[in-house]
Amino acid sequence: MTEADNGVLHTLFHSDQGGHEQVVLCQDRASGLKAVIAIHSTALGPALGGTRFYPYATEEEAVADVLNLSRGMSYKNAMAGLDHGGGKAVIIGDPDRIKSEELLLAFGRCVASLGGRYVTACDVGTYVSDMDVVARECRWTTGRSPENGGAGDSSVLTAFGVYQGMRASAEHLWGDPSLRGRKVGVAGVGKVGHHLVEHLLEDGAEVVITDVREESVNRIVHKHPSVTAAADTEALIRTEGLDIYAPCALGGALNDDTVPVLTAKVVCGAANNQLAHPGVEKDLADRSILYAPDYVVNAGGVIQVADELHGFDFDRCKAKASKIFDTTLAIFARAKEDGIPPAAAADRIAEQRISEGR
Repeated sequence: MTEADNGVLHTLFHSDQGGHEQVVLCQDRASGLKAVIAIHSTALGPALGGTRFYPYATEEEAVADVLNLSRGMSYKNAMAGLDHGGGKAVIIGDPDRIKSEELLLAFGRCVASLGGRYVTACDVGTYVSDMDVVARECRWTTGRSPENGGAGDSSVLTAFGVYQGMRASAEHLWGDPSLRGRKVGVAGVGKVGHHLVEHLLEDGAEVVITDVREESVNRIVHKHPSVTAAADTEALIRTEGLDIYAPCALGGALNDDTVPVLTAKVVCGAANNQLAHPGVEKDLADRSILYAPDYVVNAGGVIQVADELHGFDFDRCKAKASKIFDTTLAIFARAKEDGIPPAAAADRIAEQRISEGR
């Protein structure tokens, strides 16, 4: 056993980040597939969560990410009122270089081998077209195209849910859910972020964006000349007069370096696992920055893919995603009542539902 193996096992069995029911390593040498599937909980039903395709620096980093993401899905699904536990998968590698039909089919066989304990969907690096391929080998696949019996792009409702979380944050902090005249910074304008920008502009917000991909920024600025672009995330979070900061890229956006320099009064975004480590939620509270828990406000996508399992209806899903507004307000109220940060309040509510499910 290597030191790295020992570290992973310690995380699984002895740390707060562990407690998972099952972790599966998947490999198909012919296609180059190397993947990890983590099932955190099935207390409320089959584990549901997307597949991330990403060029992790190390395999240990990939395992750590899938453990955190799957745990977050347990809480997200519980808070969304879904009859699903939490699971997640990661495929290790650069999707632009190694993604192939053979690899996706091999991954589908890995998911199918779990017999329905884990239901997969899209995430960073995977798309509707990919899920259509995976579904050829695995019936426990969501996020497929409408032509293949699916609901299509779940980022539409993910963005809508984040927008509802922003409205709830504005209601709680300023007494008005409207974002008209508010300056909102969006970091990451890819699958979800560009839909979020549309909602913000329709509501009359002033929008500042950034993204590591120049073409993503240019697409929005060309379509909406009123949108301004920051050089990078470091510049965005320091923007003068920023009311709301929306991290919509990868996790860890709120950390010891970024929180002290944030100018925004609210953080509400689509990225998973925004808090880099325990204690960041208190740092935000100490600076009087209102944090809308990520797994609560970004649940619109999982609401959509869960509905796909029962015969997809967009209007029904949108109505459920609209309730993120009320759920977010309830979390803020619970946080105030218990004298704790909103992230801790959300955890308590989710843990209670998971416990009752058991």
